[in-house]
Amino acid sequence: MEIDTKISHFNEERPKGNCTRVNEPNTPVDIGAKTSVFINQGATKWEEIRKKWVGDQSQKPAKVPKDPILSWSLTYDDLLSTNDPFSEPIPLPEMVDFLVDIWHDEGLYD
Repeated sequence: MEIDTKISHFNEERPKGNCTRVNEPNTPVDIGAKTSVFINQGATKWEEIRKKWVGDQSQKPAKVPKDPILSWSLTYDDLLSTNDPFSEPIPLPEMVDFLVDIWHDEGLYD
C-alpha cells in the first residue's frame, strides 16, 4: 500500500484570499519564536464601508419615542371608512400592533 506524500503540505497554515498574517513582536516568554495574528481583511473592509453608510452611531442623539399616530380608540371600520390619507406615514410596527389587536378582538388570530 502506497501513501501519497504530496498531501503533507496541504494542511499547512497559509493566508487565503483577503486574509493576511501579521507578525507580532517577540513575547518575553518565548523570545526566539514569532507568533502571527489572523486579520480578516474582508471583515475590516466591511466595517469601514458600513461606518461610511450608517455614520458614527456614538455621535447620533438617542431617538425620542413618538406618540402613536393611530388613536387607541380607532376601529377597523373607522380606518376603512375614509379615503383620506393619514397626516403622516404610520410606522409598520404600529400598524401591525393595530391589526393584531383587531384580529384578536374578532377571533381571527390565535
